[in-house]
Amino acid sequence: MNKFQTLILLGLIPFLFSCSGANSTDKINTATNHYINDSIDTVIVKNEAQYPDIDKRYLLGKINPQNDSLFVVVPSKYCLMRTEYLHKDALEPFIAMYEAAAMEGINLGIISAYRNYETQAWLWNSRYVNSSNPTVAAKTALKYIAMPGTSRHHWGTDIDMLNTKLNFFETEEGKKAYKWMCENAPKYGFYQVYTQNRIVGYNEEKWHWSYIPVAKEFLKQYRAKISYEEFVGFNGCELADTLNVIDDYVFGIDSVLLRSL
Repeated sequence: MNKFQTLILLGLIPFLFSCSGANSTDKINTATNHYINDSIDTVIVKNEAQYPDIDKRYLLGKINPQNDSLFVVVPSKYCLMRTEYLHKDALEPFIAMYEAAAMEGINLGIISAYRNYETQAWLWNSRYVNSSNPTVAAKTALKYIAMPGTSRHHWGTDIDMLNTKLNFFETEEGKKAYKWMCENAPKYGFYQVYTQNRIVGYNEEKWHWSYIPVAKEFLKQYRAKISYEEFVGFNGCELADTLNVIDDYVFGIDSVLLRSL
């Protein structure tokens, strides 16, 4: 048994999610259409003492991963576009998941992992179009792009994999890969946070998966430490409070994961 398997067994409540089927003891989460084992009441329990106090700079993506011991570089074999960084506790589970999928002909190559505040601002500004109705412009951008300071990618726990084009998941290759992820990713601690049928938040993202044992600690401390005054320096930043981006987008995730907070 390797290191990450020991961590999962000792630190987590065993759980299984499935997008395509369920055992007789499973029930369906009506908010997400995901099947959940009856034993899951508080999803993903981990020793919280390991992350007693997370500095706001980490929560907001205002650090340089190249010079920070909390982050590690992802070997190029696992990256599709460029050099990527992950939270140090997420790398080994990701590699194990990647290799398991590869044995079934599925490439879980990373498209995007850690993104800092400045990179997120560039992405946001490229999608936010100044117009006579800035609120509508911001809501349009928020379908898939987070405002700087509100992205889970700031934490190094979240990964865009496979393909970020919606039509990919309508192909046989895309359906096979997504089905594999739904059935197997939780075994490695990864979960799709932006599932379908949520009331608020971003559109569904079948490519975006989060290493929950760490990400849940970042999210828990985010609510206590981050305020709207933090969101500055990008187009439309003054709309963050009006659009309720903390409650509706940062916390607009799958309802099952909110139960673990």
